[in-house]
Amino acid sequence: MMPNSATNAVLHTTPVGPSSDPATNALIAGVRGNPVAMINFARTFLLTSNRVEMARDLCREAVALDPGSPRLKAMAQPVLSHGIGSWYYTMVQDDDRHALYERAFAEVIQAGCTVLDIGAGTGLFAMMAARAGAARVIACERDKPVADAARAIVAANGLSDKVTILCKDSRELRIGEDMDEPADVLLWDNLANNLFGVGCAGTIEDARVRLVKPGAPILPWRAEVIVAPARDLRPENRRMGDAHGYDMRAFNALHPASLTMPRPQMEVMSEGAPLFDVDFGTTRHFRADEGTVMVECAAGRIDGVAQWLRFHLANGIVYDTSADTVTAFGTQFHPIDPVDNAVGRPVTIGGGHDCANTWFWVEP
Repeated sequence: MMPNSATNAVLHTTPVGPSSDPATNALIAGVRGNPVAMINFARTFLLTSNRVEMARDLCREAVALDPGSPRLKAMAQPVLSHGIGSWYYTMVQDDDRHALYERAFAEVIQAGCTVLDIGAGTGLFAMMAARAGAARVIACERDKPVADAARAIVAANGLSDKVTILCKDSRELRIGEDMDEPADVLLWDNLANNLFGVGCAGTIEDARVRLVKPGAPILPWRAEVIVAPARDLRPENRRMGDAHGYDMRAFNALHPASLTMPRPQMEVMSEGAPLFDVDFGTTRHFRADEGTVMVECAAGRIDGVAQWLRFHLANGIVYDTSADTVTAFGTQFHPIDPVDNAVGRPVTIGGGHDCANTWFWVEP
């Protein structure tokens, strides 16, 4: 019963509302009632003109005209799932992460408190916070279809009286409107593999000043960006050489700055070392930074920097994303011009960030 009720709540069939563009309204009126034409219009016109929610609504309306049609569902799904990250499905499989957060919630959440959850995603952590004793969890998720799905999940699990899902960026929240008063605990999960990529720094700065009580616990309260020299074990997939007798190496100037790479595809050549250590509870203003760290390195060719994260949740509870069981995060591989370390010696890894992007290198 749960999956069906949740799905029905997300796939609502409210007719598409009028656009501010009369020409668009006329075109929608022309296809309405013909589900195939409605879906094609949503995909080829609305989606490509960045009217994503209108495209989704029109597809839902089309499917509702013939809900038993597998063809319509297949046609509509690319629109309905447009822009929704596949990482949601791997994150919910990370049972070790959930267990660590459950322990941390038991440490920081007091019975009857209010929790602000930024980056609610599926709503899982918000529900876990309620189970840990929070009287109220205000969870904000700015992506509307994700927020709708989370709201349906919360309802399916009987927690709508404790967990409120708001489809808002946390910087749009207002005390007295969205929240009665500042929260007792800040839980944030707007995270990227490089820590900074989805704007966590500015989000936390704002939330700490406006949306939580002074000294409120922040979870996670600290994060380290860990680096190590590495060798790509499948360089042929990421570097060009000869192809059918032609020299293709000039294309290597366009190689991506980083890749999310499975650990079996790289050899990590040293212990991981923290290059950046960010304390979210005490840092007043997050700023761009650069740094270096020296590590003992195994002998061999170095052609990249492996980078992962280590989160400190509460009282010694640590979540390291390099663990074999981790599915919520991926190790980043940052290609570099190869460095010959044939005899094995210490090497210096450098890196920088601008609170959004990261870059790494190995000193020659």
